[in-house]
Amino acid sequence: MAKIVFSSNTAFSLYNFRLPLMRRLKEMGHTVFAVAPEDKYSHRLRQEFEFFSIKNLDRKGKNPIKDLKLTLEYLRIYKKTKPDLVVNFTIKPNIYSSICAGLLGIPSISVVTGLGYAFIEKTWLTDIVKNLYKIAFFFNTFVVFLNREDIDLLKRLAKNKAVLIESEGVDTEFFSPKHCEEKTSEDFTFLFVGRLLKDKDVYELVRAFEELKKEFPGVRLAVVGDVDEGNPASVKKQEIEEWERMGLIEWFGFQEDVRPYHCMADCVVLPSYYREGIPRVLLEAMAMERPIITTDSVGCRDVCVDGVNGFLVEPKSWESLYEAMKRMVELSPYQRKAMGAKGRNFVLEKYDIKLVVSKYLELIEKVKIL
Repeated sequence: MAKIVFSSNTAFSLYNFRLPLMRRLKEMGHTVFAVAPEDKYSHRLRQEFEFFSIKNLDRKGKNPIKDLKLTLEYLRIYKKTKPDLVVNFTIKPNIYSSICAGLLGIPSISVVTGLGYAFIEKTWLTDIVKNLYKIAFFFNTFVVFLNREDIDLLKRLAKNKAVLIESEGVDTEFFSPKHCEEKTSEDFTFLFVGRLLKDKDVYELVRAFEELKKEFPGVRLAVVGDVDEGNPASVKKQEIEEWERMGLIEWFGFQEDVRPYHCMADCVVLPSYYREGIPRVLLEAMAMERPIITTDSVGCRDVCVDGVNGFLVEPKSWESLYEAMKRMVELSPYQRKAMGAKGRNFVLEKYDIKLVVSKYLELIEKVKIL
């Protein structure tokens, strides 16, 4: 039996996005380690796996001294645990954990869950990240991408190691319309779920909704998610509170279980221009049979067929977003229900968590450790 490390920039992401694969490997008799910074999900991982805390992983930091300390932490952990395989998620683990595993002769897989803000606009940071990826990919056995556009951008760096596994998957039993009661309210509710970041076009969403509310006073905009303190792209809490005071949004903060909010929603909106992998938020909405509105941008357009299960809008355009939201309100309940049903069928056919886990197991099998 093998010893396998799962490394990410948060314990939250391991618990919420990687748990089915980690559990499946454990059921198969393998020893699974979790490596991530401490957060409120660390204790949950400790209940099922051996957890190693990382202290120097600063998600947005650009301090080379701290990144050197992070590298030394990875080396220390891998020398102690002697894993047979390291599976990394998110930018810094993909880079520094992969390099450390390579230096120790340990096979590794990097999963590029999205290229993030460094690739939204080309800057000096883009070139640095590309060069670091080039080094890390040299050591990887495989590099997994969640959409074809990210592969096209970095395939020269990943070379013949690139593998496409579309999305991180969604549990279609957990996210299912069967958990919703029949909606009785006539109010039309839009729902946004996610971190409150400029890159998610939160400002344009509020601007579009403000215009929409002038024509349709009964519409609501529910916002589930929190500010990302320390992130320069984060919306300020004072701004959110001001939007609430003006009656533009209903803010529910971070929620562990978002299903009740999907149940009350008529449409889920994600106007992101962040370089997403495949947005989990949209897959959850589709699995709950909710029509979606999202941007014609990397990752987002992969799951939305315009006019079929939702509408695509121009990135960074509140006018385009307003028009799509207006169209959605003006559809009949039957038309929206049909859109939602088609979205769930897409998820069942392509993005169900069981399908995704089986693809990862096949890939890990190719590393010849199982």
